[in-house]
Formats: sequence, C-alpha cells, structure tokens
Amino acid sequence: MDDQIIKIIQNEDDVIIVDPMDDLMKKEVLLSEMKRVDELVPFINKGILDTFNEDEILVVIRKNTYETQQDMIQSKDKTYDYTFTLRTDTGKIIGEMVYDEEELEELHNDPNAYFMSDNFVTYQDNTTQGEKQYFLVEAEKSTFITHENLSKITKSFKVAVPSIETDQYIKEYYNIQEDKNIGTLIVGYTT
Repeated sequence: MDDQIIKIIQNEDDVIIVDPMDDLMKKEVLLSEMKRVDELVPFINKGILDTFNEDEILVVIRKNTYETQQDMIQSKDKTYDYTFTLRTDTGKIIGEMVYDEEELEELHNDPNAYFMSDNFVTYQDNTTQGEKQYFLVEAEKSTFITHENLSKITKSFKVAVPSIETDQYIKEYYNIQEDKNIGTLIVGYTT
C-alpha cells in the first residue's frame, strides 16, 4: 500500500476517511453490485470491476459540500465527462448524464429528449423496439477525487462510484450515519 497516495487523498478538504479495503468488504461490495445486474433494467457498475482489477483498493468517504454535481465539477477546474449511460445490448448510447448548461437548454427544447432527472436525458429517437437496455457506470479518473496529478506516481488510477446499496453498506461498516451530504467512493490504483 502506497502511503503517499493515501496522504494525497486525505489532504483533500472534503475527505473524511481513506482506508484500504479488506477482502471481506471486496466480497460484499461485489455481491451488492452484482445484485443490480438482475434488475428489470440491469445496472452494471463497470467502475467497481475496473477498480478491483488494480493492485491496491481504497475506500474513500467524503463530504459533499456542493449544492450540485455541477458545482463540484467546476470547483475541480476540469472538464468533466460523467460516465453514466443507458445503452442497448448492441452498445448504442440511448441515455446519458449531461452537465453542460447550453446543451441541457437545447435538450429541453428537443422533442426526442426525455429527462429522467435534472441531468440524465434519454434520446427517444435512438431506441429500437425490442432492444434490451442496461445502465452502465464506468470508472472515473483521479481528477474526480483530487487536484493532484497522480499519473506521475501511478501506472493506473481509477475511481468508482458505488450504487446506493453499496454506499449504504460502506457507511454502516464505518458507522457513518446516513447523510445525503456524505458519499463513498472506491479507488483502485497500481504503482
């Protein structure tokens, strides 16, 4: 375990806990995420699988001090491409998170766009009747969690956003009271 990585993450203002993930927690997290694959519209957390392929795994618990995800993105001074999509079994993207204000405004005027939330839009003209659909969450880059350039000290660094059930499990494990302003992440890296 690289203490330098842990210290860098701990130095972020919003971080409460950074802790190496043990094998029991890895098993529970995988079981929790795999249950989501059996939902009516499967939810595949590829980000978790990708982080688990790294040499080292960390649990990160942090405060969400931002009003919106967009506020967090802007505070990190980076372009952001959240990798949460709705796809067909052929891989076609039929829904995605959108944060660009101009794009959101255009989509609100598009009759083929349907908003499932403030930022998640589906494209009705991209769907084909009979195609199976699934949600896919991919791993994020190190900039999702820190201002530091970790590419200098790691070969690979991935951040996964757990599903709600996994988030709750991790909070219970660390005796963190349920609070919408506290979230969990799973970090995987190889040095």
